[in-house]
Formats: sequence, C-alpha cells, structure tokens
Amino acid sequence: MINEESKYRKYFNIEENIAYLNSGYMGLLPIKSVSEGSEGFNMKSRSWEIQMDDFYEKPEKARNLFSKLINADSNSVFFTPSASYAFAVFANNFKLNKRKTILLLEEEFPSNVWVWKELAKKQNGLVKFVSRPLDDDWTSAILDHIDTDTALVSVPNCHWVDGGLIDLEILSCELKRNDIALSIDGTQSVGVMPIDIAKIKPDFMAVSGYKWCLGPYSLGLAYIDKKYHNGEPIEYNWLSKFPIPSDNNFPDMTIYENFKFDSARKFDFGQRGNFHLMPALASSLELLSDIGPETMYDYVDNLNQEIIKITSEIGFSNIEEKYRAKHYLGLRFENDIPNDFIQNLANEKVFISARGKKTIRVTPHIWNNLNDVDKFINVLKKVL
Repeated sequence: MINEESKYRKYFNIEENIAYLNSGYMGLLPIKSVSEGSEGFNMKSRSWEIQMDDFYEKPEKARNLFSKLINADSNSVFFTPSASYAFAVFANNFKLNKRKTILLLEEEFPSNVWVWKELAKKQNGLVKFVSRPLDDDWTSAILDHIDTDTALVSVPNCHWVDGGLIDLEILSCELKRNDIALSIDGTQSVGVMPIDIAKIKPDFMAVSGYKWCLGPYSLGLAYIDKKYHNGEPIEYNWLSKFPIPSDNNFPDMTIYENFKFDSARKFDFGQRGNFHLMPALASSLELLSDIGPETMYDYVDNLNQEIIKITSEIGFSNIEEKYRAKHYLGLRFENDIPNDFIQNLANEKVFISARGKKTIRVTPHIWNNLNDVDKFINVLKKVL
C-alpha cells in the first residue's frame, strides 16, 4: 500500500479500503451536499416554514455556480431532470430546413440518439453516425463526414465508452464556418474537465448533474444559446410563467398573464425549486468551483498516467494521449472481457465499469489517490 492520501478524500463518505474509480457511472455526493440535502428534507417536514424565497434562492445560486463553471451567461442556463429532457427542449426548438442530416457518433449514449431519430422522422431528416476512427481521432473523423446537407452535429466532449476526445473548439470553428449547429452532451466532462462556452459558442449543451458534477440523481443543467430564447418549452409550469418576485410574497396564481422570461429560465422543468436536491447540487457545484476544473483535471490526469504506465506493461492498450480526455481511461483487452470480470473486481472492493466487449472504463475523481491506483493494479493482476 502506498502511503498517500488525497486532500480531497475528506469531503466524501468513502472508506480507505474502497477504490471507487467509477465516476463515469456515478459520482459521489460530497458529505456537505448530503447535509444540505438533509436540511432540505427537514425543511419539507416543517412546511409552514417554507417561504417564497426558498423556491428561488438555491436554484439561482446553483444556476450561477454552473454558469461560472462553464463560463456562460447565467441567463442562458436552465434546469433539467435529465439529459434526455434537456435534449428534448432543444429539439423542440430546432428545425431542419433545406439541410436534413444530423451527425452523431457511433456507440453514442441513447439520450443523444433517440431524440434526433424522432426529429428526423417528423421533419423528413436523416441521422448519420460517424464510425469509430481506427486512429481514435474523433475530431478529424467528424469533420470528414460534414457535407452540404449537414444541419446539426450532436456530440459529447469525450466518448462515454472510452474517453475518446472531441476537440470542441476546433469542431465549433469549422461548423460555424459552414453554418452548422452544434449540440453537446457534457455529462461525461463538465465538472472535472475545463470547458469554455464563451470560446466554443455551441447552440446547446446538456449536463446530467449526478456524474462529474457530484450532484444528486434526477437533477442537471443545460446551456442554450440566446437565439433560442424566444422558443417554446416542453411544459408550462408556474415557476417558468411568473416573474421572479421582488419581495417574499407568492404571486396571484389565478391571473394567467402570459409573462415571458427573456432568458432560458422559461425552459426550467416543473418543481425546479425542490428543497432537497437543489441545495445538494448547489453545494457540490460550490466545491467544484472552489477547487477549479483545471486543478481537478490535472489531478485526475496524474492518477490515470500512473495507471497507464503499469497496465501497458501487462498487456492493456488505451487511446493515445492527444486523442483522449485526461479524466477518462478506456483500457482495452486484446480479446473480449472475461466473464464476471467487473464483479470479481468489485468483490475485492475495486469499482470500475465495462463498456463494449473489449474495454473496461476507469474514471477516477478527486477523492482517489495513489493508494487506490495501487489497489486497482494489484486486484487487476489477481483477477487476471
């Protein structure tokens, strides 16, 4: 065992004998976030104490923290219960005109597939998939597939199977030159990987909060460009129809004036002011903001470099560094993954994922340390 502790591990409820290297599956909710969520449950148990401000204060705090994290205007951010809901909002406001092709990646996550297949069916469009490039250079492969009929490219920042990197700044520059829309699934990157919306200038980005943002399940955020702010939400709830009050009084909900937010707040899902999930998310985003994505990205990269160094010696291959997101590591078997391989690691308190037939996915976060790397390598050798 290597005698090294992560200075961030104290923020999480994780025993020293647990090597949880599986943020790509689900991030850990920090101890303080659990406490904040518990206070929200306690407040709900004393509902007579809930004030109008409670419906707005924590959501606006979370909105602002997320905006800072991605360097975007908070007026272009809305709350979503899931990535699929957020994509549905964008798809509801995206129209295929003369151009009919929507470009996706092979083996893409379903939330970024079904919505576009449905849109293509309704608007006489066509969904095409970019095949996995043999050299792992997804960015070049996407650019090679763009043609005069391409209307939209909807991709992640890194591929969810093995961390294959898509350079969004290079991609966005070329798409804008050709008047092609860009939609991003930031679920497997935002929170730990630096991302600058002001530089990328996408049309849209969805983020589920329960992975790298370390938030609770069933709550996330999305960015949508100003040119879509006059569009229509997919639901009409009171929080998205009444203006934010200037005092602590509830609005008259029997007056159905058609107030319209000049911002993305109109797209917020109903009951966005929930009193247990929202405080937990805000607390997690605050922790990430305090540490900073650049610091976290470098920290996790150092852990993955140690894993690569040793696993390469025992027969695993991985994506070349320039084509891989640093926080994400797909270790490839020469043949198929052995039966019960992931479960056998879990039996030894080492937790990772299998994605595809030949790739195991190792995704550490800031609670991990070299002790976890050491344990993972030892158990990996034992199970093999």
